[in-house]
Amino acid sequence: MYNKRTWLNKPGSPSTGNVVAFDGVTAWKGVNIRDTFLSISDCNNSIRLHKIDDDSTEDFIDKMKLLKNEIEQFIGYLETTLTNK
Repeated sequence: MYNKRTWLNKPGSPSTGNVVAFDGVTAWKGVNIRDTFLSISDCNNSIRLHKIDDDSTEDFIDKMKLLKNEIEQFIGYLETTLTNK
C-alpha cells in the first residue's frame, strides 16, 4: 500500500492545498478493489486522476508522466515570464 499526503502551502497558510497519492485495496459496495489515484486539491477545488479498469498500471504511469511533463513545462514558462518582468 502507498498512501501519502503532501501539503502544498507554506506553514501557517490558511489555504489547504495538498496532493494525495494512493495505491491500495479499498472496499467498494462490499467488494475489495485495488484503488490507485493522484488527487490535487487547493481550497475549494480538486481533481483526481485515477486508474480506471480499462487502464493497465503502465497506462496510468504514462498518464502521470504526461502530467508531470506538462507541469514542468508550465513551471518553466512561468519562471521565464517572472524573470522577464
